Amino acid sequence: MATMFRARHGRFTATWDTGEVAVVLHLLRLTHDFVAPEREDTGDPFLDLVAGLGGTADPEEPSDPALRRLLPPAHRTDAEQATEFRRLTEHTLRSRKAANLATTITALSEALPEDGDHEPTDPVTVALDADQARAMTMALTDIRLILGERLAMRTEEDSERLHEEFAATVRGEGEMEPSAVQQMAYYDFLTWVQESLTEAMLG
Repeated sequence: MATMFRARHGRFTATWDTGEVAVVLHLLRLTHDFVAPEREDTGDPFLDLVAGLGGTADPEEPSDPALRRLLPPAHRTDAEQATEFRRLTEHTLRSRKAANLATTITALSEALPEDGDHEPTDPVTVALDADQARAMTMALTDIRLILGERLAMRTEEDSERLHEEFAATVRGEGEMEPSAVQQMAYYDFLTWVQESLTEAMLG
């Protein structure tokens, strides 16, 4: 069972079960594939900027509600201005999010045994440097936004209702959809991890 992150000698460490690491890695990889830009970066910031200005990025607002929460319009009342801003910034924003996710994937992958021979309940140490910790907090925000949208958790009232239904189902007193139960479990675990890491970084 995961422990809270602690700041030690310039790093942030916690003990997780390998099963917990595997679940979070799965969510990170799904989210990375979801937000990564279709056009690959060239590695040259100037060329990437010029390519973005050339209109190759799709300026349309995403059709998926979860992606709209990750890439919201800059202007809700001026469609033309919102479209232009999206054309200029969407690729960069997607790339930044994908980079945070990739950094976190690498950091968590390093916590697993190299030989892959482990049980889900085996404990491992998750150790992050400052850059990895910052990337992880942002990556977890994106995953939680997606899960929140899939659960229709858009207001405080939605959150309270869903958590009440989740708690009742766990007690055997409710009938929440199995997929929603799983998503709520992921959401709450990631929320706890993010709060733990943030507190360690601020402490």
